[in-house]
Amino acid sequence: MVPAEEIGRRHAVLREALAADGLDAVLVVEASDLVYLTGVMADAHLIASREGDPVLLVRRGLERCEAESPIADVRPLESLRELAPLLAERGVQRLGLELDVLPAARYLRYAQLLEGVELADGADAIARVRAVKSAWEVDRMRRAAAQLGAAFRAAPDLVAHEETDLAIQIELERVLRRAGHQGPLRFRGLNGVMFYGAVLAGPDGAVAPWADTPLGGPGPNAAVGKGPGGWRIGAGDAVTVDLVGAADGYVADATRTFFRGEPRVPLAEALGVCEAILADLEGLIRPGVPAQDLYRRGLELATDAGFGDHWMGHGPARVRFVGHGIGLDINERPFLAEGFEAPLAAGNAIAVEPKLVFPGVGAVGVENSYLITAAGPERLT
Repeated sequence: MVPAEEIGRRHAVLREALAADGLDAVLVVEASDLVYLTGVMADAHLIASREGDPVLLVRRGLERCEAESPIADVRPLESLRELAPLLAERGVQRLGLELDVLPAARYLRYAQLLEGVELADGADAIARVRAVKSAWEVDRMRRAAAQLGAAFRAAPDLVAHEETDLAIQIELERVLRRAGHQGPLRFRGLNGVMFYGAVLAGPDGAVAPWADTPLGGPGPNAAVGKGPGGWRIGAGDAVTVDLVGAADGYVADATRTFFRGEPRVPLAEALGVCEAILADLEGLIRPGVPAQDLYRRGLELATDAGFGDHWMGHGPARVRFVGHGIGLDINERPFLAEGFEAPLAAGNAIAVEPKLVFPGVGAVGVENSYLITAAGPERLT
């Protein structure tokens, strides 16, 4: 269970963020935000006010919320019509909603029921608070990173002996679960589908993704459309093992690349470039550095090495980032992306993943998760 003092700290920081954004309160319904601010997962609405204590309104799972959440005021919610008088009691005139993920139908329903209340974006305030991790959160991420350590220790033998990338994926998922992996993962956004990561061998690694990721893979079928497709590993093939650990909701993200025999040209050279880029970027992982600087530096180094056209994808499938924040979601603030000018801060947890993709041949890359401290980066994986 999340300690009461941890939940209390989060709400104290959130109140400051709401004040900075001119919001009287935020109405929270998204899963990760609910877990972050209540310590439990439920079908519920949380009213977190700039002044006063939060109230958790539960549609399903009331008994668990009362037993497991540190929130003191937990009530049943029979109808969304109950929201208006509750907000009026708290003097809420400007209400934040999670506009990055809230379904349009739900937004329109709130607008209808909360006549006279100005609806605004509250997702940004929550995201800024979640971006700075506490010691309690980092401890969970260390446990997630330890799961990845177990998987990467098992990977070389599997790469040497299993016939397909899918077979390796299945075995590594078993290793992760036995190491304590929780199973389901969260990827914020529309059509966000996330599992353990992906093992991609040979040309599977160069199949363009439909999601905003550098690597995709064909997946087990067209309905999924990403992940390993069962490529039979041959001599010279690269096998990228991009996995996500998860403990108590918190994730760690890392990638390692292996080869079956002598690597195909230019895969070995490209992997060396990725490793050199990651080593260089570690020098930029410190408070005050604009997040986009890491992407720009990586692109510069990849271009200087002759691999600019293969940097973080290929052709129109290339992504314009080299990493992302991690926490309860695999894609949190800060984004190490072109246009994300906000500076890195102590307490941010990030994954940095330089990768190079070669159509018809494969992909290579390396990735580590880091905690940003005042003294620089602490590698978690």
